[in-house]
Amino acid sequence: MNTETKSTTKQERLESFIKISRSLTDTKKLGKNGELDVYHLTIIKSLANNFQGIAYTGINHIMKFIGMSTEQSATKARTKKSLLRLQEMGHIEIYEDRKVESMVNDLKPANNYFIKPTGKDEEWGFSKVFYKDIQKIIAMKSDYKPKIYATYLNVISYMFYDNTGTDKNVPISFVSIDTIVKDTGINRKSVVEYLKALFEEDILYFIHFHINNSTTKNYCTRWIHKEHTAEWAIPFAEHHYKIKKSKFKGGGIGVSEE
Repeated sequence: MNTETKSTTKQERLESFIKISRSLTDTKKLGKNGELDVYHLTIIKSLANNFQGIAYTGINHIMKFIGMSTEQSATKARTKKSLLRLQEMGHIEIYEDRKVESMVNDLKPANNYFIKPTGKDEEWGFSKVFYKDIQKIIAMKSDYKPKIYATYLNVISYMFYDNTGTDKNVPISFVSIDTIVKDTGINRKSVVEYLKALFEEDILYFIHFHINNSTTKNYCTRWIHKEHTAEWAIPFAEHHYKIKKSKFKGGGIGVSEE
């Protein structure tokens, strides 16, 4: 691996990130609003990045933080249900006191609470969600940010990082669109739209290869690695399809819908 490639992986190691259990990647299994629950959990874990490991937040605060209007009672009710669901599933604990002794099972929209992420299931595997990516997704002008985030999370959950410091593995994902559809329950047309949005907002970088007349494959990295995406993807494509790059039918930058 050349010096330039090492520099991006080393740069990435200096970035802050949170852990999201891989058990939450299949948002479809979490129920009707699974993508909203995981989005809220990510926001809470981001806010809890302090010496206590606790987020001082609540319904209205979270809604304002992610750019949602607090005027609609239905939206407040949905946020409340989502936070309580996260507590029922064991991913957060909600307290009314700083000493985290008095747990609550009901929430008032105007109140803030001391919310503690538990890290449930992370010992069985987790995805790295970098703060830079979270900030960009929150800043997106879209009414579908929880679904965009669920799509993003599914893609990056297939990026495997080498924790030995040797850069043995490269963080690249080649999960198929159909797998994302299956795992998230989001329809295919929307998944393609969300992947393109993640590319357009400089969050995830995509290239694709036309392997043969019937097969096209997407490969993806975080934006920081965009100069190396093709370099990293070629050996995988050649290995998976048993064909040399020189015999590919073509390819390009961006998300292929095939």
